[in-house]
Formats: sequence, structure tokens, C-alpha cells
Amino acid sequence: MSSPSPERLRCWRLYFQSALALTDVLDAELEHQAGLPLRWYDVLVQLEDSPQGIPMTELAGRILHSKSGFTRLVDRMEQAGLVRRVRPDHDRRSILIVLTDQGTATMQHARQYHRDGIERHFSQHLTDNEIKTLTRALEKVSTHARPLRPGRIRG
Repeated sequence: MSSPSPERLRCWRLYFQSALALTDVLDAELEHQAGLPLRWYDVLVQLEDSPQGIPMTELAGRILHSKSGFTRLVDRMEQAGLVRRVRPDHDRRSILIVLTDQGTATMQHARQYHRDGIERHFSQHLTDNEIKTLTRALEKVSTHARPLRPGRIRG
């Protein structure tokens, strides 16, 4: 078995601590300022560019959070009027999740707070060059890690 060098281990720890802390902070702020949990916002953003809807299993694989409890999450979002389930005429076995007008308005309202939080807690602490370097590095890690996530629905 291999082990990262001390500098690589330090980098990992800083990344991990920062990612968890930022997720917690952004979730709490979004809930307080816009009345929307980050997990719900993630679902709305995924649906934004698909007006025809996204199959439930595909949507579960796209979101950043675990698929555990995803059906209940969609149930609650549907009860809140943010999304609706649609059975396509051509495939009655599928269920599409579609963004409602209320869901669009809620997402747009929440977006301003979310992006402000990203700027205050992340972006403003890095130079433009650091953002470019970090983006390139995280693209490599994401390309490797996202398909390996346990508890995900793979397409």
C-alpha cells in the first residue's frame, strides 16, 4: 500500500476540512436566507436546463448528495410545489422530475444568496491565478472520483 507524502496529506486534509466546512456554512446560510436547504437547491439547479424533465434515476445520479432518501426528498419538494412527477406517454415505466414555475422562482431567489456565499466564503480568498490552478487540479480529481462514489446510481 502507498501513502501520500506529508505535503500531499496536508493538502488533502485542508481540502477535506474546507469542503465540509463550506458545505455546512453554505447550507445553513441558504436555509436561513432563502428558506431552502442546499440539497433542494442542488436538485433545482440540475433541473434548470431540462424543461422536459429528467428521469428520476438519472437525477439521483447527478445530484451531489447521496441517493439515500432521494425519493422522500422529491416527495417533499413536490409537496412544496417546486417539482412535479410526470410519466411520459412513450415510456410509462419512467418517471420524469420536472421543475415547476414556483421551483424556478424559488431557485432564482436562492441563487443570489448562494452565489454571494460562494463569493464571501471561497472566491474572494483566492487570486484569479489560484482559481485557475485549483480548477484544473480539481477537474482531474473529479474526473477520477465522481464515477467511483458509493451509493450512486450509475447510468
